[in-house]
Amino acid sequence: MRTHIKVVALVNLLYSALGMLAALGTLFGSIFASIATLNPIVMVVGSVTGVIAAAVIGAISLFGLIAGFALLNHRNWARYVMLVVSAFRLFRWPWGTLFGGYSIWVLTHEETVREFSLRS
Repeated sequence: MRTHIKVVALVNLLYSALGMLAALGTLFGSIFASIATLNPIVMVVGSVTGVIAAAVIGAISLFGLIAGFALLNHRNWARYVMLVVSAFRLFRWPWGTLFGGYSIWVLTHEETVREFSLRS
């Protein structure tokens, strides 16, 4: 099960890094697209919507990065944080569903729970 835990940590680190890039792309893309319309209402609504979407994506990805590094170091709290992050990732079809489901399966497996309880 140790190999599965490392795979979960590494996959979530990579997926979170891509999520941070997606958050930046969403932020800048929505702001520039809103400005390009030259419509004041669209500028405000589009920019605010883009900032909110980028903040949500960025927050989930940031927690995924932190928990991924902590999971590699076998921190017990990282298992709980990663379970929450994985639950949110289930809604990002198809890769988020795949990685989130796999992470939840690995982190709730009784062998994993036992391994983390022994280390804390």
